Amino acid sequence: MTQSTMTAPERERLRTERDHLLLSLDDLDAEYAAGDIDELDYRALHDDYVARAASLTRALESSTIGSRSTSGPTSSTLLWVGGVVVLALVAGFAMARFSGGRGAGETASGEIRQSTAGLLSEAAAAFTGGDTARAIETYGEVLAIQPTNTEALTYRGWLQYQTGDVESAQADFDEAVLLDADYPDVRVFRAVLALDVEDFETAAEELAAFDAAEPSPIAEQLVTQRQLRERIAIGRVLALGDDVVVGVDGVRAEDALLAGRTFIDLGRPADALRMFDAMLEADPESAAAFAWRGWTLGLSAESGAPELFPDAIMWLDRAIEVDPAYPDAYVFRAFLHRRLDQPELAAIDVRAYDDLGVEVPYLTELMEQFALRDVLTG
Repeated sequence: MTQSTMTAPERERLRTERDHLLLSLDDLDAEYAAGDIDELDYRALHDDYVARAASLTRALESSTIGSRSTSGPTSSTLLWVGGVVVLALVAGFAMARFSGGRGAGETASGEIRQSTAGLLSEAAAAFTGGDTARAIETYGEVLAIQPTNTEALTYRGWLQYQTGDVESAQADFDEAVLLDADYPDVRVFRAVLALDVEDFETAAEELAAFDAAEPSPIAEQLVTQRQLRERIAIGRVLALGDDVVVGVDGVRAEDALLAGRTFIDLGRPADALRMFDAMLEADPESAAAFAWRGWTLGLSAESGAPELFPDAIMWLDRAIEVDPAYPDAYVFRAFLHRRLDQPELAAIDVRAYDDLGVEVPYLTELMEQFALRDVLTG
Protein backbone atom coordinates (compact mmCIF):
# COMPACT_ATOMS: atom_id res chain seq x y z
CA MET A 1 0.00 0.00 0.00
CA THR A 2 1.28 3.44 -0.90
CA GLN A 3 1.85 5.56 2.18
CA SER A 4 1.36 9.29 2.45
CA THR A 5 2.92 11.57 4.99
CA MET A 6 0.57 13.08 7.56
CA THR A 7 1.29 15.34 10.50
CA ALA A 8 0.49 14.14 14.02
CA PRO A 9 -2.35 16.71 14.45
CA GLU A 10 -3.87 15.58 11.16
CA ARG A 11 -3.79 11.96 12.27
CA GLU A 12 -5.36 12.90 15.60
CA ARG A 13 -8.15 14.77 13.80
CA LEU A 14 -8.89 11.74 11.60
CA ARG A 15 -8.79 9.39 14.58
CA THR A 16 -11.20 11.62 16.49
CA GLU A 17 -13.60 11.76 13.54
CA ARG A 18 -13.40 7.99 13.08
CA ASP A 19 -14.01 7.35 16.80
CA HIS A 20 -17.04 9.64 16.75
CA LEU A 21 -18.49 7.76 13.78
CA LEU A 22 -17.97 4.39 15.44
CA LEU A 23 -19.68 5.52 18.62
CA SER A 24 -22.47 7.03 16.52
CA LEU A 25 -22.95 3.60 14.94
CA ASP A 26 -23.38 2.19 18.42
CA ASP A 27 -26.04 4.77 19.21
CA LEU A 28 -27.76 4.28 15.86
CA ASP A 29 -28.14 0.55 16.50
CA ALA A 30 -29.60 1.25 19.94
CA GLU A 31 -32.11 3.69 18.43
CA TYR A 32 -33.15 1.13 15.84
CA ALA A 33 -33.47 -1.64 18.45
CA ALA A 34 -35.66 0.66 20.57
CA GLY A 35 -37.92 1.45 17.61
CA ASP A 36 -36.96 5.12 17.50
CA ILE A 37 -35.96 5.07 13.83
CA ASP A 38 -37.47 3.17 10.90
CA GLU A 39 -35.56 0.56 8.90
CA LEU A 40 -35.16 2.72 5.78
CA ASP A 41 -33.55 5.59 7.68
CA TYR A 42 -31.49 3.15 9.76
CA ARG A 43 -30.04 1.42 6.69
CA ALA A 44 -29.21 4.71 4.97
CA LEU A 45 -27.50 6.18 8.02
CA HIS A 46 -25.76 2.91 8.92
CA ASP A 47 -24.29 2.47 5.45
CA ASP A 48 -23.18 6.11 5.37
CA TYR A 49 -21.46 5.88 8.77
CA VAL A 50 -19.74 2.60 7.89
CA ALA A 51 -18.50 3.95 4.56
CA ARG A 52 -17.11 7.13 6.12
CA ALA A 53 -15.52 5.27 9.04
CA ALA A 54 -13.91 2.81 6.64
CA SER A 55 -12.60 5.68 4.51
CA LEU A 56 -11.04 7.34 7.55
CA THR A 57 -9.52 4.04 8.67
CA ARG A 58 -7.98 3.50 5.23
CA ALA A 59 -6.57 7.03 5.29
CA LEU A 60 -4.97 6.38 8.67
CA GLU A 61 -3.59 3.00 7.62
CA SER A 62 -2.09 4.39 4.40
CA SER A 63 -0.39 7.31 6.13
CA THR A 64 2.81 7.57 8.11
CA ILE A 65 4.49 10.23 10.22
CA GLY A 66 8.00 8.97 9.61
CA SER A 67 10.03 6.10 8.27
CA ARG A 68 10.08 2.81 10.14
CA SER A 69 12.45 -0.12 10.04
CA THR A 70 11.07 -3.66 10.25
CA SER A 71 14.40 -5.30 11.02
CA GLY A 72 13.93 -5.17 14.78
CA PRO A 73 11.69 -3.80 17.52
CA THR A 74 11.14 -0.05 17.17
CA SER A 75 9.32 2.32 19.50
CA SER A 76 6.23 1.91 17.31
CA THR A 77 6.55 -1.87 17.48
CA LEU A 78 6.81 -1.69 21.24
CA LEU A 79 3.45 0.05 21.45
CA TRP A 80 1.69 -3.16 20.60
CA VAL A 81 4.27 -5.34 22.32
CA GLY A 82 3.25 -3.42 25.45
CA GLY A 83 -0.33 -4.28 24.70
CA VAL A 84 -1.42 -1.03 23.06
CA VAL A 85 -3.17 -2.66 20.11
CA VAL A 86 -5.68 -0.66 18.04
CA LEU A 87 -8.81 -2.75 17.65
CA ALA A 88 -10.28 -3.51 14.23
CA LEU A 89 -13.23 -1.57 12.89
CA VAL A 90 -16.41 -2.60 14.64
CA ALA A 91 -19.70 -1.70 13.03
CA GLY A 92 -23.30 -2.57 13.71
CA PHE A 93 -22.79 -3.60 17.35
CA ALA A 94 -26.07 -3.17 19.20
CA MET A 95 -25.81 -1.87 22.76
CA ALA A 96 -28.48 -2.15 25.41
CA ARG A 97 -28.85 1.55 25.96
CA PHE A 98 -31.52 4.00 24.82
CA SER A 99 -30.45 7.00 22.74
CA GLY A 100 -32.80 9.85 21.96
CA GLY A 101 -35.07 8.47 24.63
CA ARG A 102 -37.44 10.06 27.06
CA GLY A 103 -35.98 12.19 29.83
CA ALA A 104 -37.26 12.62 33.36
CA GLY A 105 -40.75 14.10 33.38
CA GLU A 106 -41.14 14.04 29.60
CA THR A 107 -43.82 12.29 27.59
CA ALA A 108 -43.20 9.18 25.54
CA SER A 109 -44.15 11.01 22.36
CA GLY A 110 -42.91 9.25 19.23
CA GLU A 111 -42.54 12.65 17.60
CA ILE A 112 -40.08 13.81 20.27
CA ARG A 113 -38.05 10.63 19.97
CA GLN A 114 -37.95 10.81 16.19
CA SER A 115 -36.96 14.47 16.17
CA THR A 116 -34.15 14.00 18.70
CA ALA A 117 -32.90 10.88 16.91
CA GLY A 118 -32.77 12.79 13.64
CA LEU A 119 -30.95 15.72 15.21
CA LEU A 120 -28.44 13.41 16.87
CA SER A 121 -27.68 11.91 13.48
CA GLU A 122 -27.32 15.39 11.98
CA ALA A 123 -24.92 16.38 14.74
CA ALA A 124 -22.75 13.32 14.12
CA ALA A 125 -22.73 14.01 10.39
CA ALA A 126 -21.76 17.65 10.97
CA PHE A 127 -18.85 16.67 13.19
CA THR A 128 -17.47 14.01 10.86
CA GLY A 129 -17.84 16.50 8.04
CA GLY A 130 -15.56 18.88 9.91
CA ASP A 131 -18.25 21.36 11.01
CA THR A 132 -17.72 21.24 14.77
CA ALA A 133 -19.60 24.47 15.41
CA ARG A 134 -22.68 23.14 13.63
CA ALA A 135 -22.43 19.86 15.53
CA ILE A 136 -22.32 21.68 18.88
CA GLU A 137 -25.28 23.82 17.82
CA THR A 138 -27.27 20.74 16.77
CA TYR A 139 -26.63 18.97 20.06
CA GLY A 140 -27.92 22.15 21.68
CA GLU A 141 -31.11 21.85 19.63
CA VAL A 142 -31.56 18.30 20.94
CA LEU A 143 -31.20 19.57 24.49
CA ALA A 144 -33.70 22.36 23.85
CA ILE A 145 -36.25 19.66 23.01
CA GLN A 146 -35.06 17.11 25.57
CA PRO A 147 -32.88 18.65 28.31
CA THR A 148 -32.20 15.24 29.86
CA ASN A 149 -30.67 13.68 26.75
CA THR A 150 -27.47 12.16 28.11
CA GLU A 151 -26.00 11.45 24.69
CA ALA A 152 -26.36 15.05 23.53
CA LEU A 153 -24.84 16.38 26.75
CA THR A 154 -21.93 13.96 26.52
CA TYR A 155 -21.04 14.61 22.90
CA ARG A 156 -21.61 18.35 23.03
CA GLY A 157 -19.22 18.32 25.96
CA TRP A 158 -16.68 16.27 24.04
CA LEU A 159 -16.79 18.65 21.08
CA GLN A 160 -16.47 21.64 23.41
CA TYR A 161 -13.41 19.97 24.91
CA GLN A 162 -11.98 19.52 21.42
CA THR A 163 -12.37 23.25 20.79
CA GLY A 164 -10.68 24.16 24.07
CA ASP A 165 -13.78 25.07 26.08
CA VAL A 166 -12.94 22.76 28.97
CA GLU A 167 -15.20 24.51 31.49
CA SER A 168 -18.32 24.01 29.35
CA ALA A 169 -17.27 20.45 28.59
CA GLN A 170 -16.91 19.64 32.28
CA ALA A 171 -20.33 21.14 33.02
CA ASP A 172 -21.99 18.99 30.33
CA PHE A 173 -20.19 15.86 31.52
CA ASP A 174 -21.17 16.48 35.14
CA GLU A 175 -24.81 16.95 34.15
CA ALA A 176 -24.73 13.76 32.06
CA VAL A 177 -23.41 11.75 35.01
CA LEU A 178 -26.12 13.16 37.28
CA LEU A 179 -28.72 11.98 34.75
CA ASP A 180 -27.17 8.58 34.05
CA ALA A 181 -24.15 7.48 36.07
CA ASP A 182 -23.96 4.27 34.04
CA TYR A 183 -23.52 5.90 30.63
CA PRO A 184 -19.99 4.64 29.74
CA ASP A 185 -19.03 7.20 27.09
CA VAL A 186 -19.14 10.14 29.48
CA ARG A 187 -16.92 8.26 31.93
CA VAL A 188 -14.22 7.94 29.26
CA PHE A 189 -14.35 11.64 28.49
CA ARG A 190 -14.21 12.59 32.17
CA ALA A 191 -11.15 10.36 32.54
CA VAL A 192 -9.49 12.25 29.68
CA LEU A 193 -10.16 15.57 31.41
CA ALA A 194 -8.78 14.25 34.69
CA LEU A 195 -5.62 13.03 32.97
CA ASP A 196 -5.13 16.46 31.39
CA VAL A 197 -4.66 17.93 34.87
CA GLU A 198 -2.73 14.86 36.12
CA ASP A 199 -5.50 13.85 38.52
CA PHE A 200 -4.72 10.17 38.14
CA GLU A 201 -6.88 8.92 41.00
CA THR A 202 -10.00 10.61 39.60
CA ALA A 203 -9.16 9.26 36.14
CA ALA A 204 -8.86 5.77 37.63
CA GLU A 205 -12.25 6.16 39.36
CA GLU A 206 -13.87 7.24 36.09
CA LEU A 207 -12.37 4.29 34.26
CA ALA A 208 -13.57 1.92 36.99
CA ALA A 209 -17.09 3.33 36.55
CA PHE A 210 -16.68 2.90 32.78
CA ASP A 211 -15.72 -0.77 33.21
CA ALA A 212 -18.63 -1.39 35.58
CA ALA A 213 -21.08 0.02 33.01
CA GLU A 214 -20.34 -2.85 30.60
CA PRO A 215 -19.21 -0.63 27.71
CA SER A 216 -19.36 -1.69 24.10
CA PRO A 217 -16.24 -2.80 22.19
CA ILE A 218 -16.36 0.52 20.32
CA ALA A 219 -16.20 2.50 23.55
CA GLU A 220 -13.36 0.23 24.70
CA GLN A 221 -11.56 1.11 21.48
CA LEU A 222 -11.39 4.75 22.50
CA VAL A 223 -9.81 3.77 25.83
CA THR A 224 -7.26 1.65 23.99
CA GLN A 225 -6.40 4.20 21.34
CA ARG A 226 -5.90 6.97 23.86
CA GLN A 227 -3.90 4.66 26.15
CA LEU A 228 -5.92 5.74 29.16
CA ARG A 229 -5.10 2.72 31.30
CA GLU A 230 -1.40 3.05 30.55
CA ARG A 231 -1.35 6.77 31.31
CA ILE A 232 -3.14 6.23 34.62
CA ALA A 233 -0.74 3.47 35.64
CA ILE A 234 2.28 5.61 34.75
CA GLY A 235 0.90 8.60 36.63
CA ARG A 236 0.18 6.58 39.75
CA VAL A 237 3.67 5.10 39.98
CA LEU A 238 5.43 8.35 39.15
CA ALA A 239 3.52 10.03 41.97
CA LEU A 240 5.37 7.70 44.36
CA GLY A 241 8.77 9.00 43.25
CA ASP A 242 11.71 6.63 43.58
CA ASP A 243 10.08 4.53 46.30
CA VAL A 244 7.65 2.41 44.30
CA VAL A 245 5.95 -0.14 46.52
CA VAL A 246 3.57 -2.82 45.29
CA GLY A 247 0.89 -3.91 47.71
CA VAL A 248 -1.53 -2.51 50.27
CA ASP A 249 0.61 0.57 50.96
CA GLY A 250 1.48 1.24 47.34
CA VAL A 251 0.25 0.51 43.83
CA ARG A 252 -1.45 -2.63 42.63
CA ALA A 253 0.68 -5.26 40.90
CA GLU A 254 -1.46 -4.76 37.78
CA ASP A 255 -0.63 -1.06 37.71
CA ALA A 256 3.07 -1.72 38.23
CA LEU A 257 3.07 -4.24 35.37
CA LEU A 258 1.17 -1.92 33.05
CA ALA A 259 3.45 0.99 33.98
CA GLY A 260 6.51 -1.15 33.31
CA ARG A 261 5.22 -2.19 29.92
CA THR A 262 4.44 1.43 29.10
CA PHE A 263 7.94 2.50 30.14
CA ILE A 264 9.21 -0.04 27.60
CA ASP A 265 7.04 1.66 24.98
CA LEU A 266 8.56 5.00 25.94
CA GLY A 267 12.12 3.73 25.64
CA ARG A 268 12.79 3.91 29.39
CA PRO A 269 14.10 0.42 30.27
CA ALA A 270 15.56 1.47 33.63
CA ASP A 271 12.14 2.65 34.82
CA ALA A 272 10.55 -0.51 33.45
CA LEU A 273 12.99 -2.67 35.40
CA ARG A 274 12.22 -0.63 38.52
CA MET A 275 8.54 -1.57 38.17
CA PHE A 276 9.26 -5.28 37.72
CA ASP A 277 11.69 -5.29 40.64
CA ALA A 278 9.00 -3.72 42.84
CA MET A 279 6.64 -6.51 41.79
CA LEU A 280 9.23 -9.13 42.74
CA GLU A 281 9.78 -7.43 46.08
CA ALA A 282 6.08 -7.94 46.81
CA ASP A 283 5.85 -11.38 45.18
CA PRO A 284 9.18 -13.20 44.62
CA GLU A 285 7.39 -15.79 42.46
CA SER A 286 5.72 -13.41 39.99
CA ALA A 287 5.98 -15.02 36.57
CA ALA A 288 4.84 -11.78 34.93
CA ALA A 289 7.64 -9.80 36.58
CA PHE A 290 10.24 -12.42 35.63
CA ALA A 291 9.05 -12.56 32.02
CA TRP A 292 8.80 -8.81 31.44
CA ARG A 293 12.12 -8.21 33.20
CA GLY A 294 13.68 -10.71 30.81
CA TRP A 295 11.97 -9.08 27.84
CA THR A 296 13.22 -5.64 28.87
CA LEU A 297 16.80 -6.93 29.08
CA GLY A 298 16.37 -8.73 25.76
CA LEU A 299 15.26 -5.55 24.02
CA SER A 300 18.24 -3.73 25.50
CA ALA A 301 20.49 -6.52 24.20
CA GLU A 302 18.89 -6.21 20.78
CA SER A 303 19.44 -2.46 20.84
CA GLY A 304 23.20 -2.58 21.30
CA ALA A 305 24.02 -4.39 24.53
CA PRO A 306 24.39 -8.03 23.39
CA GLU A 307 26.06 -8.98 26.66
CA LEU A 308 22.57 -8.85 28.21
CA PHE A 309 21.19 -11.74 26.13
CA PRO A 310 22.21 -14.47 28.66
CA ASP A 311 20.58 -12.57 31.55
CA ALA A 312 17.44 -12.02 29.49
CA ILE A 313 17.14 -15.73 28.72
CA MET A 314 17.78 -16.56 32.39
CA TRP A 315 14.87 -14.40 33.58
CA LEU A 316 12.55 -15.91 30.96
CA ASP A 317 13.64 -19.40 32.03
CA ARG A 318 12.72 -18.45 35.58
CA ALA A 319 9.28 -17.21 34.51
CA ILE A 320 8.52 -20.54 32.83
CA GLU A 321 9.85 -22.46 35.83
CA VAL A 322 7.53 -20.53 38.14
CA ASP A 323 4.51 -20.72 35.81
CA PRO A 324 4.76 -23.08 32.81
CA ALA A 325 1.43 -21.70 31.55
CA TYR A 326 2.57 -18.05 31.28
CA PRO A 327 2.41 -17.45 27.50
CA ASP A 328 4.43 -14.24 27.24
CA ALA A 329 7.62 -15.95 28.40
CA TYR A 330 7.55 -18.50 25.56
CA VAL A 331 7.04 -15.92 22.83
CA PHE A 332 9.65 -13.53 24.25
CA ARG A 333 12.17 -16.37 24.57
CA ALA A 334 11.41 -17.60 21.05
CA PHE A 335 12.13 -14.10 19.75
CA LEU A 336 15.48 -13.96 21.58
CA HIS A 337 16.50 -17.47 20.56
CA ARG A 338 15.88 -16.56 16.95
CA ARG A 339 17.94 -13.39 17.32
CA LEU A 340 20.73 -15.56 18.73
CA ASP A 341 20.50 -17.81 15.65
CA GLN A 342 19.06 -20.70 17.65
CA PRO A 343 16.05 -21.69 15.50
CA GLU A 344 15.65 -25.12 17.09
CA LEU A 345 15.21 -23.60 20.54
CA ALA A 346 12.91 -20.92 19.12
CA ALA A 347 10.77 -23.63 17.53
CA ILE A 348 10.42 -25.42 20.89
CA ASP A 349 9.10 -22.21 22.45
CA VAL A 350 6.69 -21.52 19.59
CA ARG A 351 5.26 -25.02 19.91
CA ALA A 352 4.99 -24.63 23.69
CA TYR A 353 3.04 -21.40 23.20
CA ASP A 354 0.72 -23.09 20.70
CA ASP A 355 0.20 -26.02 23.07
CA LEU A 356 -1.16 -23.64 25.72
CA GLY A 357 -4.17 -23.09 23.47
CA VAL A 358 -4.46 -19.39 24.29
CA GLU A 359 -4.74 -16.41 21.99
CA VAL A 360 -3.01 -13.28 23.27
CA PRO A 361 -3.38 -10.52 20.66
CA TYR A 362 -0.14 -8.65 21.28
CA LEU A 363 1.84 -11.92 21.32
CA THR A 364 0.22 -12.97 18.06
CA GLU A 365 1.18 -9.58 16.60
CA LEU A 366 4.76 -10.07 17.73
CA MET A 367 4.96 -13.51 16.17
CA GLU A 368 3.51 -12.27 12.89
CA GLN A 369 5.61 -9.11 12.76
CA PHE A 370 8.85 -11.04 13.07
CA ALA A 371 7.67 -14.25 11.36
CA LEU A 372 8.50 -16.38 14.40
CA ARG A 373 6.46 -19.29 13.07
CA ASP A 374 8.94 -19.64 10.22
CA VAL A 375 11.19 -21.51 12.64
CA LEU A 376 8.71 -24.39 12.51
CA THR A 377 9.33 -24.95 8.81
CA GLY A 378 12.80 -23.45 8.33
